[in-house]
Amino acid sequence: MDQKQLEHFKELLLKEKQRIMKKLLKIKEVEEQIGNNWDEPKDLEDWADITLTEDVQAIIATRDASVLNEIDIALGKIEKGTYGICERCGKPIEPERLELIPWTKFCSKCAHEIEGGA
Repeated sequence: MDQKQLEHFKELLLKEKQRIMKKLLKIKEVEEQIGNNWDEPKDLEDWADITLTEDVQAIIATRDASVLNEIDIALGKIEKGTYGICERCGKPIEPERLELIPWTKFCSKCAHEIEGGA
């Protein structure tokens, strides 16, 4: 992979990291706002809505934290010169796959096999 491609993928990774950080900050702001404007739920439906909202936000935050970790790993690989190499087979990861998931660790074939598609 040439330097121009590496810079392109680094930019994609940094933009995604920034987008996720903004989203996580927004979730935190909403949680704080809810806490500040807390009214006792009036019925079971209100409790269910609150619980569902909290559960969904927790799932999103956990997934996003995982992606942030993967982005940091990918950025480290760019610095080390190992970015774009499949961790399973050692072959280059397809540029099309990196465009879609720039933090991916696996080529399409290995990802498919890992996910049980083989």
